[in-house]
Amino acid sequence: MELVRAAELPFLSLSSLFARSFEGYFVPVPDAPQAFDARVRSEHISLMESRVARVSGESAGLVLMARRGRVSRVAGMGIIPSHRGQGLGGAMLRPLMEEARARGDARMVLEVIEQNTPAVKLYERLGFRKTRRLVGFTGTPAPESGALEEVDLGECAKLLPDGLPWQLDAATVRGLSLPARAFRCGPACAVVTDVSAPSLGLRSLGVEPSSRGQGAGRRLLRALAAAHPGKTVVVSAIIPEGLCERFFLGAGFAQSPLTQFEMVLDF
Repeated sequence: MELVRAAELPFLSLSSLFARSFEGYFVPVPDAPQAFDARVRSEHISLMESRVARVSGESAGLVLMARRGRVSRVAGMGIIPSHRGQGLGGAMLRPLMEEARARGDARMVLEVIEQNTPAVKLYERLGFRKTRRLVGFTGTPAPESGALEEVDLGECAKLLPDGLPWQLDAATVRGLSLPARAFRCGPACAVVTDVSAPSLGLRSLGVEPSSRGQGAGRRLLRALAAAHPGKTVVVSAIIPEGLCERFFLGAGFAQSPLTQFEMVLDF
């Protein structure tokens, strides 16, 4: 096996390889170049630091690496079905761990689906430790008309607290672009991934500090439901457990069956 920089491959080939590497995964990963490009930009994925694994000259998998400051993140690691079970995962990631350590990174983080037991065990063998569980929710809020106003994504990003997982972090939200859009209803602001999709993907929700605990967030959800009748609202499993259960369950949502672990390797 050899590792080559992802930047050496055509972008469309990377998008296709990313989809093939997650074939049969817990969550469908389509070959969607625009969505792949949005992910790379918003999550600060470096194609120079990312690697493609080749076996006998053919692409067998890839590791997407993101960087912010002195923190690296495994933004996605997958292997195409025909090469799974051959020990490629550890062989792909160990060199990137050494590179991060050599350049002075403080830590490396990742998220892994909790039900993906082989992947969890692999990361534990490599020295990663579980730091928190991440959960998601699904629901159809009762519609209620409200003064819904489209605003800049930064309006929502500035309402987010510190210490959130990478995909929820304010830096990620600020890096999103169309079709992601932000909407405000009074003191609450939310980011929706694509209003034209069959369901509404709720990427972020924040409320001004002085108005928290007064129902502003739920009023925003009801206003979104009124603006997009009949659509289910889906929150991916990227929210720290214990942070928002009361809010979403009280709004009639159900917790999603899939959960994730956030894991950290300190250097």
